[in-house]
Amino acid sequence: GAIGAAFWGLNYRNQVVSANETATASILATQQAEVTATAVARAVSQDQYEYIERFDRISGDWFVGSYPKKYSDAQMTIKDGVYIWDIRDSKGFTQATDFYKGDKLKDFDIYMDIKFIKDDIKGATCAGFFFRRPDADWNNGAYTFTICDDSRFEIYYFEENRWQNITFVEYENSIQPSGWNRIEVSARDSRFTFTINNSKVFETADDRLKSGSLGIFVDTDAGIPVEIWFDNFGFQSR
Repeated sequence: GAIGAAFWGLNYRNQVVSANETATASILATQQAEVTATAVARAVSQDQYEYIERFDRISGDWFVGSYPKKYSDAQMTIKDGVYIWDIRDSKGFTQATDFYKGDKLKDFDIYMDIKFIKDDIKGATCAGFFFRRPDADWNNGAYTFTICDDSRFEIYYFEENRWQNITFVEYENSIQPSGWNRIEVSARDSRFTFTINNSKVFETADDRLKSGSLGIFVDTDAGIPVEIWFDNFGFQSR
């Protein structure tokens, strides 16, 4: 009888463990389905933005050609559905190109896909957006949001030749150093939300700049050749 009771207890515990594992698996599957549904809904919404650039052809909206030599030995081309930045030497300067060049743009949602193709030193290259730059002079201010080829992201405020951290350097597991990554910025008045691969990574309030230009931004160490691809840019004013 004692032996029979022991086997009955073991069997009961196994059934409980099995039921718990099944319940956990069901919960995880439900959560994954919810994440997938959210990502699909986001993609459907983004496909309806007022401006979408697939880079299927050359247009007047994006700079193509050689970057000014005093800042960088770089070539920008649109080919095979991607916007290619081939940077042979940044000469210690950052590179940027405007999507919107005025000073009136305030609230918006934007997204873009980024892929690091060639980089000799991991951690030496970051790419993303600048926004709310009030005029062509960077010294008058701009916000930047970039992901880097070592899976970190950076958010800065630049003014008068000085970079100021909005958030300290952080790493994001979802960033694929050798794959495509989608970054997003949502701006509402002084509140900004930053998203990477459907995951919100940071949110903040900053009222130093009210409106300004918007574009693509690349930061790489001097003397290091890199190649970066951009695709699927979307913009929606709010």
